[in-house]
Amino acid sequence: MEPVKRIDLVVPEIVLREVTELLERHGAGGYTIARGLVGKGHRGVQTGEGLAGEFSNAGILVVCAEPVVAPLLEDLRGLIARYGGLCLVSDAVWLKH
Repeated sequence: MEPVKRIDLVVPEIVLREVTELLERHGAGGYTIARGLVGKGHRGVQTGEGLAGEFSNAGILVVCAEPVVAPLLEDLRGLIARYGGLCLVSDAVWLKH
């Protein structure tokens, strides 16, 4: 087992490409995406009813090494400030297989 950082993101689907490019730039290229998330946050209810995905969110699960986290979070902070979203960071253990 290996200690890692787990980053859970919820962002508007319309910025999904920008987020994944940011993850790649920082070397956190391993991620899982769940599209079409709906719910309520500080920007109100996201219903998922828009034609272009403007009212739905995507969830992104990222697992990365500790050195990647600080610079990645600084860039994510700016993106979330512009577009809205949520970022949670926690310690995790990777079960290698």
